[in-house]
Amino acid sequence: MGILSTIGRTLRQIAIVVGYLLLVGVIVLTILFAHRSEREHRQSQPVTSFNITVEGTQRYTLIDEISMQAWIREHGIAPEECSLAELNLSQLESVVLEHSAVASANAYTSYDGAVVMNIAQREPLMRLRTTSHNQYVDKNGYVFSATNGYAAYVPVVTGDYRPLFDGEFSGSIAEYVGDSIASTHRLIDAIEHEKYDIYRTKKRAQDDLKRVRDSVIRAPFWLSDATVQSMENALKQYQEEYQIRYTQEEQKRDKMIEKHEAEQQKLYEKIARLEKRYHDFNSLITFVEWLSEDEFWAGEITQIVIGEGGDGHIQLQVVPRSGDFVIDIGALESIEHKFESLEKFYSTVLSNVGWQTYNHVSVRYDGQVVCRKSPNVASEAE
Repeated sequence: MGILSTIGRTLRQIAIVVGYLLLVGVIVLTILFAHRSEREHRQSQPVTSFNITVEGTQRYTLIDEISMQAWIREHGIAPEECSLAELNLSQLESVVLEHSAVASANAYTSYDGAVVMNIAQREPLMRLRTTSHNQYVDKNGYVFSATNGYAAYVPVVTGDYRPLFDGEFSGSIAEYVGDSIASTHRLIDAIEHEKYDIYRTKKRAQDDLKRVRDSVIRAPFWLSDATVQSMENALKQYQEEYQIRYTQEEQKRDKMIEKHEAEQQKLYEKIARLEKRYHDFNSLITFVEWLSEDEFWAGEITQIVIGEGGDGHIQLQVVPRSGDFVIDIGALESIEHKFESLEKFYSTVLSNVGWQTYNHVSVRYDGQVVCRKSPNVASEAE
């Protein structure tokens, strides 16, 4: 009985293992069959529709389904003319992301052949309309070109301000600056390696000079005094001539080092200028973002005019929607205090004397509001 019981348990265990193996086999075959069926379906299933949804257009519409459909066709992709197998979703997403106003893109297909593309639009914070520039900037410092036919009603930046990027640039300013600084540091390092080579040459030349200076005549005893004296005179002349050549070559090497150091200094100054301009640009973004978050000033300020002062810092003027005056802000500092003074001026002065009284208002100096009356106002400027 014991043997039969053991055999029974063993057979049951074998049956369980076989059952599991059969179940796994059925699952694998089902998956393979489904995969094959899906592949065959994709090979034969044409794209039945192509729909684009653009998110982030609640406030601004820079792109829409029609413009993105046209953009995709311009890049040689026609989803409606493909089967599901022929359509490369990664390529489709890459083409859409090439549009600078697109923040993200995600495409997927359905079993019945529908293709759906979800696009997130960038949200502009301001628009640069300076010389050779017509670009939007978002709050993260991403620059993208202004598209034809669409416009966002955001503060417009004008004036003789020159951003640190050209009018064709599109991308992250932080990455642009980081790459530029890294590239400049590589140039500095390359020059430093050239200096190392010169310093090594200087060291070898100094060692050679020392050996020549320390050279002495060790003449055999059988040579005459006159012969030894002649040899010593020749050595002395050689040492003097070698010293002259060494001095000339050393001066050349020193000039080369000075030249390299001057080149490095210029590159360091370039980095400093780039960092300063990047700081100024970030300050501008912070200022416009502050404006956009203030319910009153977001609707009141329509244009920002930027110039550079004598100290190299950017100077601002803003053009309000109300009145015919320009507001001089000055440097980007103490902004909240300056606008507090300006808000008091709006409520206590302009509301009484009228919006056409002044053509220039300055809050350049913290706590002060200085005005200049319009020429058609009879009384003296206040």
